[in-house]
Amino acid sequence: MLKKFSVTFAIATALLLLPSALKAQDKNSSSTSSPYSRYGIGTLNGYSLGRSEAMGGIGIGTRYGFQINTGNPASYTAIDTMTFLMEFGISSKSTNYETANKKNGANDVNFNYLAFSVPIKKWWAAAFGLMPLSEKGYNIISSEESTNGFTSTKISGTGTLSKAFIGNAFKIGKNLSIGVNAWYLFGTLSDSYYLNFPYDAAAYDYLLENKLTVHNFGITTGFQYNWKTKNKNEWTIGAVFEPKQNVSSKYVIHEERVLFRGSTTNTPIVDTLSHITSTNNGLTLPISLGAGFSYSFKNKIVFGADVYHQKWSESSFLGGTSQYLTDRTRYSSGIELTPDAYSIRSYWSRIQYRAGGFYEKSYLTINGQQINGYGVTFGLGLPFSRALSSLNLSAELGRLGTTDNNLIRESYAKFTLHLLLHDRWFIKRKFD
Repeated sequence: MLKKFSVTFAIATALLLLPSALKAQDKNSSSTSSPYSRYGIGTLNGYSLGRSEAMGGIGIGTRYGFQINTGNPASYTAIDTMTFLMEFGISSKSTNYETANKKNGANDVNFNYLAFSVPIKKWWAAAFGLMPLSEKGYNIISSEESTNGFTSTKISGTGTLSKAFIGNAFKIGKNLSIGVNAWYLFGTLSDSYYLNFPYDAAAYDYLLENKLTVHNFGITTGFQYNWKTKNKNEWTIGAVFEPKQNVSSKYVIHEERVLFRGSTTNTPIVDTLSHITSTNNGLTLPISLGAGFSYSFKNKIVFGADVYHQKWSESSFLGGTSQYLTDRTRYSSGIELTPDAYSIRSYWSRIQYRAGGFYEKSYLTINGQQINGYGVTFGLGLPFSRALSSLNLSAELGRLGTTDNNLIRESYAKFTLHLLLHDRWFIKRKFD
């Protein structure tokens, strides 16, 4: 019989599920201010959680007994059969936006994800949770001189696409594990382009609005093969695959012009230029595949690397292929050092010190140039005293885009707090 949840887990679960569910269902929620989120389905989120985020975002080829690694569902079998894990993350991001002649900045705070892992059998483990796939969150206002005074333009977008997932992993023999995440994608993305002439009463305002609502099931599969060397060091190799998937969705494209919009003396004259409502080709997610490895040396040093590729150039968005979408490739690597995980005299020796880096060719091509990014990561794993729970802190310093070709360069610093709560199951206690 399963023992009862501890008070800590019951309270934490209740408090965390509520804001997570509210955020995922709110079409106006977002944790990004990036102008690049205007294109496609917005800013894409990575597949790494907790420990991995401080190691360049690796996860396809890593296995760890006290981590929920959604980067490869096959990794769930690494968790001990008496271990229950719950993990969540909160991040803060400060970004400077720079063009050839202007600078601006923004700060974003966000509840990142919520994930659980449970053992079922010695050869079978499961995980479930909620995490964002992509986000829009931009608001651009500009004005320029014209023959009629000046023109005002406002471009804005909001929304989040979230994944609720249930994963299962199975150990086959001594070294091989396979896994699958079944997920449900849902959410709404909205974009708006508004052009008006505030000092010309005879000029029509122009409005273009797009809205995409999605709800669909899909899968991500993976495998890992790990083995120990003669000196008890450990190698792991892994791969993940996600097929091209047509997403059940509905989109609306509305275009109009209006005379006397907002006027107190004249009745507005609305001229609808087009109004398209469709459930075909709203969104197709691309085929995605990745591979990675890790090497553990004497339980003190872990090193690994991943490569991940998505063919966004073959996906559809709002009725067809997009001129802005191209294939995405991300390269990442990271390292972790634990001086002495079992030290009873030095807390600093039990801390996990992590660092990494990445380079990414994003899924966007704008003004004929692919938007690329790179960054470095580092962090600490702080174990709780007399417990297997831990507080993982990570930082990421990165850059996205360029100021060439009338584009925007983003320089950012992102800080994330990941809380991993550990509990023991299936233990019959003599004293309660």
